[in-house]
Amino acid sequence: MDREATMLDPRPAGLGQEGTPPASKARPERRRREREGKSMPAAIVGGEDAFILAWGRSNAALRSAGVQLAVSLLMNVALAVAVVFLAWRSEHKEPLVFVRDSLGNVIQADAGSFLHAGDARNDAEIKGFMRRWVLDAWTWTPLDVEDRLKACLQLVDGKAQAVTKTGLRLAERQALVDRGTSGRVYDDRAAGREPQVAITRRTPLEVFVSFEHYCVDRTGRTTDAGHYFVRAVLKQVPRSPVNPSGLMIADVQVSQNL
Repeated sequence: MDREATMLDPRPAGLGQEGTPPASKARPERRRREREGKSMPAAIVGGEDAFILAWGRSNAALRSAGVQLAVSLLMNVALAVAVVFLAWRSEHKEPLVFVRDSLGNVIQADAGSFLHAGDARNDAEIKGFMRRWVLDAWTWTPLDVEDRLKACLQLVDGKAQAVTKTGLRLAERQALVDRGTSGRVYDDRAAGREPQVAITRRTPLEVFVSFEHYCVDRTGRTTDAGHYFVRAVLKQVPRSPVNPSGLMIADVQVSQNL
């Protein structure tokens, strides 16, 4: 009987399948090694532990791949939105145009006046041109009076130069400059004291401006210089950096009485 058992099971007594100790003996050994801080040999780790370890690793890899896919999708969406925004911004971006005026100052000009040089001048552009001209013509200091006069006269037709100089009263202005007095135009919308501009006729184009003028002496004291009325006939000319509105004064009348 012993011989048959030996032939049927040639492994030494006390060993399980493939030469591993039975589970009843492996458990005390595992607990002892855990108390001593030692790990069990790979041969003692059961098949269930290996399956759990592999399953956990596969789940972790799957989660990592899902996170990477979500981040990639978000980045692609953000990139697409950025490209669409930049394309829209480039399509609707208004170009900036800077020019040097007759006084030597670099200013930002209206891009539309250069991009639409052949377009007709609208009411706002006509009134804006005349308003700026009046402010420049009656605003000066002893240091820039000559430069301002030259800049204003550049926008006046040669045939109207003499009558314009008469209306500006250059002799009186020179006397004020000699005393160190500066000229100003009331331009305060909140107080209701600003130049009033109206288009009175279309053919020929005629504009009427009403404004209040005052002087400032060396001590800073202000003195009212009266109410002025300017009636100007305008004509269209090619637009230029000096004259972006493309308008010029063909005739002008300046008075203090209507």
